[in-house]
Amino acid sequence: MSRPTSDGGSPSASGLNSPPQARSANASPRANPAVTYIPYVRNIRGPGINEYEQQYQLPTQFTKRPGFNTTGQPAAMNVNAFQVTGYPTTKIYQYDVVIGTGAEKRIVNRKVWESKARKEKTGPQMIWDGNRLAWSLKDHGEIRAMVDLDAEDGRPSRDGRNSFRLHIKKTREINPSIVQSFLERKVQMSKEIAEAIIFMDHLLREGPSQNPQFISVKRSLFKRQGQRQDLGGSIEAWRGIYQSMRLAEGQKLIINLDVANTCFWRPTSLTSALVTKWREFTDVNSIAAQMRPAQNNGAREPNNLQKTVQRAFKNVEVKAVYKGNPLPNKVWKIIRFSVNNANQEMIDWKDPNTKQPTGESISVAQYFRRKYNITLQHPNLPLVEMSKKNVLYPMEFLQIMEGQRYAAKLDDYQTSNMIKFAVSRPRARLDAINEGKGWLNWEGDTYLRGYGLRINPQQIRTQARVLPAPGIKFGQNRVEQPGTRGRWDLKGKVFLTGNPQELVSWGIGVFPGKIRVDKAQIDQFALNFARAYRAHGGHVANAPPHTMMLPNDTGAAVAELHQQTGNKFKRRPQLLVFLVQDKNAFNYLRIKKSCDCRFGVVSQVMQIEQVQKGNPQYYSNVLMKINAKLGGTTAQVVPNSTSGFKSFAAPTMIIGADVSHASPGSQQASMAAITVSFDRFAGRYAAACQTNGHRVEMISEANWVNMFRPLAKQWLISVGGNRPPQHIYYIRDGVSEGQFEHVIRQEVPHIKTVLKDVHEDFNGKITVIIASKRHHVRAFPEKAGADKNGNPLPGTLIERDVTTPNEFDFYLYSHIALQGTSRPVHYSVLYDELNHKPEQLQNMIYEHCYQYMRSTTSVSLHPAVYYAHLASNRAKAHEDLPASAGPQGGAGYKQQAPSRSSEPSESEVRPLMPLFNINGIVFAMWYI
Repeated sequence: MSRPTSDGGSPSASGLNSPPQARSANASPRANPAVTYIPYVRNIRGPGINEYEQQYQLPTQFTKRPGFNTTGQPAAMNVNAFQVTGYPTTKIYQYDVVIGTGAEKRIVNRKVWESKARKEKTGPQMIWDGNRLAWSLKDHGEIRAMVDLDAEDGRPSRDGRNSFRLHIKKTREINPSIVQSFLERKVQMSKEIAEAIIFMDHLLREGPSQNPQFISVKRSLFKRQGQRQDLGGSIEAWRGIYQSMRLAEGQKLIINLDVANTCFWRPTSLTSALVTKWREFTDVNSIAAQMRPAQNNGAREPNNLQKTVQRAFKNVEVKAVYKGNPLPNKVWKIIRFSVNNANQEMIDWKDPNTKQPTGESISVAQYFRRKYNITLQHPNLPLVEMSKKNVLYPMEFLQIMEGQRYAAKLDDYQTSNMIKFAVSRPRARLDAINEGKGWLNWEGDTYLRGYGLRINPQQIRTQARVLPAPGIKFGQNRVEQPGTRGRWDLKGKVFLTGNPQELVSWGIGVFPGKIRVDKAQIDQFALNFARAYRAHGGHVANAPPHTMMLPNDTGAAVAELHQQTGNKFKRRPQLLVFLVQDKNAFNYLRIKKSCDCRFGVVSQVMQIEQVQKGNPQYYSNVLMKINAKLGGTTAQVVPNSTSGFKSFAAPTMIIGADVSHASPGSQQASMAAITVSFDRFAGRYAAACQTNGHRVEMISEANWVNMFRPLAKQWLISVGGNRPPQHIYYIRDGVSEGQFEHVIRQEVPHIKTVLKDVHEDFNGKITVIIASKRHHVRAFPEKAGADKNGNPLPGTLIERDVTTPNEFDFYLYSHIALQGTSRPVHYSVLYDELNHKPEQLQNMIYEHCYQYMRSTTSVSLHPAVYYAHLASNRAKAHEDLPASAGPQGGAGYKQQAPSRSSEPSESEVRPLMPLFNINGIVFAMWYI
């Protein structure tokens, strides 16, 4: 590193007044090559628009809406959407914008665009997208200009070293009224319509983004003086407003408004942030001790803790605060923490009068004492290096700037606080939406007025339906009718089917810890637990299970319980129960890894504290899971007599799929999971999981072959009677709208290929459905359609006003929200060879949410994808890594996101350890 000099407010080799490193070629915005950019697939927001290169494509033609559901009862409710009532009527001119080489940093682009020189050329009403597109009411033809940022800031120009070319060239003319023609079905979707919507979407956000009292984060807006909550660790949550423009059913263009909650760095001193964020730092003095450099062959390098801290604070903006600072308002960006402190870093001293080097070297601490008469309080702290080359500051001077988004994973304590902050009842959420609408000030927005975009300030009122609730059939032909309560209990009920093989060989092990349990208590628990299982229809031998105290080491504990249980009963264990002291996620995954992959036995983990309470409801909830793992079924849904769905008309297979991604900073692979229904009414599901590259959403062909083929072959034997399925439902979770086409073109052919491979006569028909919770549509029902908290009743179906104009999608509330404002699942039917009527498909999906195996409530998501989500999360336990490697992600993983260059490539992904299938665990519900 070059030695800093002393001619500015901080030690710097080039001086604080030197020009920034301009025209960097490494900061150009690039599109994600893994995403196909489609400007309109249901919704123009999100990553479906590649505005950098203006690549426009026509939308994929998905299944058209076959009509509307007529079952159940109508229910009027308001939705958090507002209709566009007026479009710009004059011609809009679109421009291509190039600043400098076209590869400048964002901050440079922004300064050039906000310059007086640019505004004098174009007028203030020209709108810019922040990258390459701009729009204006005026035909400027072509504009070329030089913008000197030194002159803009009132500094002497340095021979153009801080000047940038600005090239604005007209590329096309836009007529926004064509959008209404499309909604009225007078014209087909086209590039021109997509361009008009893109323009209006930017127009909508231009006014708020120019207001200094707001901070824009993508499509959300946060008020600097708005509501916020300290989450701990120098992080705080802010409440804001989200808005997006959408094409909608009923010939509408709508604005979707919702509450936005985002984390920001709390403005505080950098040293305070370190102490509150890491438990290793007890006070400021301990920072120096804990971040002492490591020695490597005589060289000093950052220790592991410092590397972790460095990643967390990289690119965080700070301001130096000390008496005499010549640039008190200068904002710096942290790049790293130095291995040197203020006593170790030496700089060249210059004569204060002549500014010439004296040949004397002094430490940074001496520099501040000599130049500013400041004695550093903590000279042993590491110096902080900024992104501007060779600029370092003592840590004690630095203050974190307000309004910087915190994008890393929250810890457990912060997550708990965030949930408390974010959760609000429907009335409070609606009030927050209306408050945010006031911030946006549509009526007073000069950009909207100038271009002629008008929005109705009244919420859209839609006519929803509450679908008929099904019954729930238990054993002994007992049917529960939950109605619109969405919940029931197991008191006095027998499972639909118990475990097919009597539970004989099972063991219970207790981990040691602060909660002491003696053998008599364990034996009593075993007696009560077996009795409760028999009462629910389980088949349990009279002989008690093997019970024992376990060693601390998790791997050894599982092996010992498995060995001793097997020895006692002279047969392989069928079930192992572990009583644990706490909710340590890492230990839980180690138990599952050993049981699933080493011994091939299903397992159940229970909290000792709950076991000691002996609550019958807790026992029943756990026994639902154990019964499912042992081959039983909790219940079966019974469609309402007025339902549009009665039963499957032919041998049917339901496939669910999900891909989960690692937490920020983790090197874990993405985990793909698929589930397959394993009975005739889609109650039980088998599952398989496997690594799927790093951050790869589409499930690979190899994974379809390796995961789906064994399940499909077993389905033929167990369910199909050696005949292939005639009807297949593929329900896919977690994909964005820009990836819908990938599902159809990549994943669905793999499904058909595998089915054809396992049975050459396969010619079944397939229906492809995407289930998504990543949306901002909320409904606020009137009293008749609301539960006691003001949320929509289970079964509420919304298929008008906020759905897509022509395609088959709908929003479905299938559950009761225990807290906050409930969120519907957005189902999009991409492909339907069965040509369902709405009441057939929608009612089937709703009713199946009542036969989720481990719950006494209807669930929010179809069980096929719910189970896939469980399996993909459990897959993390099957990584082929030693326990000594520690947690690789999740709650126990504390590292922050590394640089992209350090992320492993897809080829480096190792497959998971396979399930040990000695007891048929592969086809059991091991993941539940």
